Amino acid sequence: MKSIYFIRSAVFAALILSSVSSFAQKSGVFKTFADYTSGKMEYGIDCATEKHKIKLNNFLGKDFITVVHEGKSYDLKKAETWGYQLCDEKVVRFQNNEHFPLADKGALWIYTKETAKTVSHQAGVKTTTTYYFSRGGGDGILELTLLNLKATFSGNHTLHDAIDSQFKTDASLGEYDQFHKHYKINHFLESQNIK
Repeated sequence: MKSIYFIRSAVFAALILSSVSSFAQKSGVFKTFADYTSGKMEYGIDCATEKHKIKLNNFLGKDFITVVHEGKSYDLKKAETWGYQLCDEKVVRFQNNEHFPLADKGALWIYTKETAKTVSHQAGVKTTTTYYFSRGGGDGILELTLLNLKATFSGNHTLHDAIDSQFKTDASLGEYDQFHKHYKINHFLESQNIK
């Protein structure tokens, strides 16, 4: 009787361990959007057991990222790389050698980009956030403005009127809804059955 209990316990423990490892967080590089949707990573790691570094090289103005994987350094052209995912599950996309951190996925994929500008010697540096969007992960990234948003849905004039009634300025498109844990524009578009 004890051996049956032991076997059942061992099988149960193995099932739990296999299900935990299948949900492990991963980090790595995606060459294409198709790789992202299928989960095919290059230089991928299991974050629970491995480490690597992904460097943007942004401050140097380089057109490549550097991945330090298994002790070796690899330079990958930003123009030939769709993006990457970090261990905290943050996704960053590339377009025209620029990086765009993904902030929200819904009817629109919304990206944020922070830039630091020197205001004056007394005031110091001010950081501003610019919002961008794409219809999906495979579409081009545009600045999130009322004009660009309407152009994306160019044939839907009823939606244009609804957007105008709900969002008065470009800045209002970047507002986050704490209650719905979504950007307000995504919540609005999904309430209009735009997917």
